[in-house]
Amino acid sequence: MKLEAIIKRNPKTFRIGIILMVLFLAIVRSWYGTQLDSFANDEPYHIVSGAYYAKTGDYRLNPEHPPLSKLWVGLWNANNLELRPFEVLDDKGQERKWLQQIMYFDNDDHLSQRQSRRAMYSFHFVLGLLIAILLWHIFGFGWALCSMIWMALEPSIGAHQPLVFTDLPLTYTLILAALTAGKMCYDWSWKWVIAFGIAAGATLAAKHSALPGLAAIILLSIIFALGPIFRRKVKTGLNRLLRLVVVALLALTVLWSTYGFQYYSSEGAQDKFNRSLELKIADLNTGMWQHLVSIMDQSHLFPRAYVWGLADTIRAGIEGRGENEHLFFGTIVEGRAPYLYFPGAIVAKLPLALMLMFLLALILLAKELIAYWRSRSSNIKDSQWIVIAFIGAFVLAHLLALASGRTSYGGIRHALPVVGGMGILAGAIGLLKLPGFRYSNRLVPTALFCITLIMTFGEKRIYEYYNEIVGGTENAYKYFADEGIYQGQRFYETKAFFDQPGIDPDESISAWAWYMREEWESENLNFDTDLVKDIYDDSNEDGLMKGYYLLPMNTYLKWPNWDPNDIKDLKSIKRIGNIDIVYGEFKDPKNWAYSMYDKVIRYIRETDDPDWAVIAKRLEKVTEHLDWATSSFVILGNAYVRIGQKDKAIAAYKRAQENYSEEDPYQNSLKEHLLQIENAIDLHQVPNLRPASFE
Repeated sequence: MKLEAIIKRNPKTFRIGIILMVLFLAIVRSWYGTQLDSFANDEPYHIVSGAYYAKTGDYRLNPEHPPLSKLWVGLWNANNLELRPFEVLDDKGQERKWLQQIMYFDNDDHLSQRQSRRAMYSFHFVLGLLIAILLWHIFGFGWALCSMIWMALEPSIGAHQPLVFTDLPLTYTLILAALTAGKMCYDWSWKWVIAFGIAAGATLAAKHSALPGLAAIILLSIIFALGPIFRRKVKTGLNRLLRLVVVALLALTVLWSTYGFQYYSSEGAQDKFNRSLELKIADLNTGMWQHLVSIMDQSHLFPRAYVWGLADTIRAGIEGRGENEHLFFGTIVEGRAPYLYFPGAIVAKLPLALMLMFLLALILLAKELIAYWRSRSSNIKDSQWIVIAFIGAFVLAHLLALASGRTSYGGIRHALPVVGGMGILAGAIGLLKLPGFRYSNRLVPTALFCITLIMTFGEKRIYEYYNEIVGGTENAYKYFADEGIYQGQRFYETKAFFDQPGIDPDESISAWAWYMREEWESENLNFDTDLVKDIYDDSNEDGLMKGYYLLPMNTYLKWPNWDPNDIKDLKSIKRIGNIDIVYGEFKDPKNWAYSMYDKVIRYIRETDDPDWAVIAKRLEKVTEHLDWATSSFVILGNAYVRIGQKDKAIAAYKRAQENYSEEDPYQNSLKEHLLQIENAIDLHQVPNLRPASFE
């Protein structure tokens, strides 16, 4: 029997097969572009905490991210991860270290990575299939197929498919929430009320940054619900509002289910976070955010671990960690990230053919909207316009939320929901019809997909992909320096380099890029310079260094507090992605200052009763060399308070104030702390001020 006859006889079955094939091809493309990667730097933290959730039902660990994807991966790893008995952990740094020790010292990290990749591929496959089915139901098969191929070929989405991150689950669940909300607001049937409630709950459980996009979806739903009231159909409006209440109850039920329906994080009505929720709320620098999170906690509508994570997200993501420098299309911006930073990161990351397809789809949608507005005649139905409005609402809300924050460190991964929304809207390319072409609605998207495949297929590290606007992946470091450039996945190649014959194992290796300490220690590598042994080490204040250096490529750029001429005599040995392995010797007192600062921080975190006089002595010298480093002055001020030197403490905090931009929220904490010190009779009653960089 000919293929055409088979297709005509079973068109639905054939199309289901096509959708499944696209989803499997997305996995194959993702696997090909990520197979060489080691763990991204946050993955062990998420995986081991998820295993604790699955095995113990205790949610005290890693509460800054909700449990959805971590719990899923934890279930997949439950049989192959050995866990330690719980310990009392102080702050995020110690917690991360403990969880990474479990991964790398107590377990087979390679096995865990393989198992975790399988878990995330299956998780994203299920979510992708649900999206495809809904798109097919709402817009038709052509639109669904174009959108799913677009997302299958988009490198950043593909790069995140196997990663134990929360960004792609958030992207998929937000899309599901928008699709189901749009369908609900068209006919208000109970099946869509239930579907929207479940999708909204999954979105809440995916990531705290779901809130802006989900709020936009809910606000638009409320507007649709209130519409009949303004037309004097009060009963209909109240009925719709009642259904929205059901949506909210369902969403909260799904969220609570991911926390095992536990209000407290641990059994016995206890919370044993690395930092108490009360202190976490107090860490917020803006009164509005403090009140909002406090109200959420007092309402008991949310698990306490969820509230803790929201406070952490606001503190780190919106208020910022201070000392921010953003490389934006080759220009360094200090303080707040540029408002267009994330749209710029998307423009630099999307393959040009996919971007063109999205722009063509927007033009077609605008054309159809104008036709609909003028004559109510359009190729897009009323129900479809409603869904499109919901997609647009969450995309714009997420973009505005990103623009309102001070940070840029997450790069494209924080903007993934926007990219996913673009992929859904790009499906409208199927509306394009060229005169004289029988298959014109297939010709343009097929050509653009082929161009995308040709231009990106050679990329074996798709996490690092950048398009031709910034000179491609090879030159992207000159334009951006966020986590879209590098997230630690080059460890396997780095280890292979130092395992080569001829490499002296006694040579020091200084990692200026982010490599997890427990990862390299477990492989018997020493990426620590040992320039300073501990805080009592008085040697080598000249900062003489010799050996190998693992440099991020943007080290070769001039920064406000860094001159690449300082390392001009170092010899490049091998570049692996955005890491350059170099060798040589150079002397700079700032090297000593950086190393001493790291040792001071580690000493404070690991010592119950620190010697604050020694800390003050060390940081006095550190701040001489790093007079721009705000956290150094804050900790120096803390040290002076602890040893009773009031005037010096005030001077140190004021110097920190000078280093922060005036509009930085952390200025509020500095002002309040200075006032407290100035009015203090007994300095021993004044607590330490938490540096912004500790979040």
